[in-house]
This record gives sequence, structure tokens and C-alpha cells, in this order.
Amino acid sequence: MFFRSSVFVASLVATTAAQMEAPENAPQCCEKLLSSASPAVEPFLALLGVTIPIPPVDLGICCKPISVSGCDNNCTGGIAVTCATTPISVVGVDIGVDCTPIPPCNPTCNTLSTSNSQLFGSDAGDAFNDLTTLVGNGTVTTDNVPSVKAFTLRYGSVIDGLAVTYAQGTSQDLTTISHGTSLTAVQSGLMNRTVTAGTNETFTGVSGQTGFHTTYGVRVLQLSFTISNSFTGASRVVGPFGTSTGTAFTVGGNGTLIALAGSAVNTNSTLDSLNGARGGLYGLSFITTNGTDCPQ
Repeated sequence: MFFRSSVFVASLVATTAAQMEAPENAPQCCEKLLSSASPAVEPFLALLGVTIPIPPVDLGICCKPISVSGCDNNCTGGIAVTCATTPISVVGVDIGVDCTPIPPCNPTCNTLSTSNSQLFGSDAGDAFNDLTTLVGNGTVTTDNVPSVKAFTLRYGSVIDGLAVTYAQGTSQDLTTISHGTSLTAVQSGLMNRTVTAGTNETFTGVSGQTGFHTTYGVRVLQLSFTISNSFTGASRVVGPFGTSTGTAFTVGGNGTLIALAGSAVNTNSTLDSLNGARGGLYGLSFITTNGTDCPQ
């Protein structure tokens, strides 16, 4: 303990009285804080006839000046404080008087809340999740969250397959992930269509139809996309693509579509040429985010 002699305390009190006339309030990093009314200090002050401040003040022990920049107070392993005086050097120990802790900086929060829609269509194929493919099993943040830039659909009477182009990271690197029937599969009646988000635009909603197809079983029958412009506030709907004889669904409206999940069997064959064998796109689930998931 630092307060081991009346000489130490007398030196501290005398120097404090002189320096209290010139408050600095400069940030300090101190190893610990001790109250002037603590059992370690009070007996010595009483012996010297020094009146204990009412209310007591905190003394910073082993203090060093620090700079405070933004949320970095440069005080590792100590307590960041401001004191009423410049530190007082007493027998080689720098003491801060009337010290107040600097509130800790709130850690930067950039995690994103995400939600998955129900699966529309069938789970008969192989499960996929583009968000896991792009981000892994870690936390989705503003630094790694993907954004959908384009859909390319392969469709006829059902949505046979699709490819999604994502941008990700600060460099906005592009990645395209395909599901179901190849976009190059040749069959009469199959069509390709690409839907692209322009400048200041994001995909904010999807609607469509699901149901039983007499030839292909339960499938996603139709898709339309809602695209919103953050600059103008306007929205546009592109589609529908496919048929419209099924159960309608709508996803989104208040969030941003960031990835797809679902069930598919990737194939270079058309659904007709498969003759009932597994293949193509079976079901879709849509992953959206409503922004940061941070404490208020």
C-alpha cells in the first residue's frame, strides 16, 4: 500500500493544497482509485489534523497522462480518469486528486439481425444456404453482409433454376451462385431473364406462387421482385416469371433481401429430359435483414 508513512501523506496534502489552485482536468490513466475516506488513507489524515473532504474525493494512484481520441482512451489495464489537478509526484508516485472515471466507450456495434422466411415449394432436393456459403457460420456484420445485385431465372411453367449475383465486403467483390437447372439447358419453352438492381437500388421483397405441377411435383411456380430506390424512395416490381396457378406468397417489404436458401438439385439436364428423376429447383427461402442488432 502506498500510504505507509505520515511523511508520504504530509507531502501529498501539502502539494495538493498548492496545486488545487490550478485545475487541469487532463485525462490520466491510473493503476487504481482510492477514496480519501478509505481505511488506508483516513487514519493518516486524521493524525495530521487534515479534514477529510466532505464528500470524499478519489485519489488516482500511479497516474500517467493519456490522450483520448474518439473511443480509444489509451488506458490498457488501468482506469481512465480526469483529475482536478495535474498529477502530484509523491516519493516517486504520481497521484491524481479528485479523480472522476471517464465513462467507458461503447464498443462499435455492426452486427446485423437476419430472418429467414418459411420454405416455399418443396424440400425434396438438396438444402442450400447462400448466406452460409458467403459468410460462413459467423456473425453477419456490416463488413461482410452480402447484397443481391441480380437474379437470372431459368423458367417455363415452373422456375427451373436461377443464379444470384452477390456483392460483398468493402471491395464489393461479385460472386454468382446457381441453383437448379443450368441456365444453358436447351428445351423448347424455357426462357432466361435477368433482373438487376440499379444505382441506389436494393431488392426489398419477393412474391410468387407455389404448388403442385402435374409433371414436376411441388415446385416454385412463379416469382416477382420488388426493388426499392433509397435515393428517390420509389419502388418497382419486376415480373411475374412462370405460371400463376398455385398458392401466393409475399416476403419482405420492410427489410432488405440479402441471400437465398432452399432446396435444389443442380443439373445440366432440363426437367423434361429428367423424366421424373430428381433435378432442378424445388424450394426457396428468403433471408432478409432490418439493419443492426445493437443495444439501444
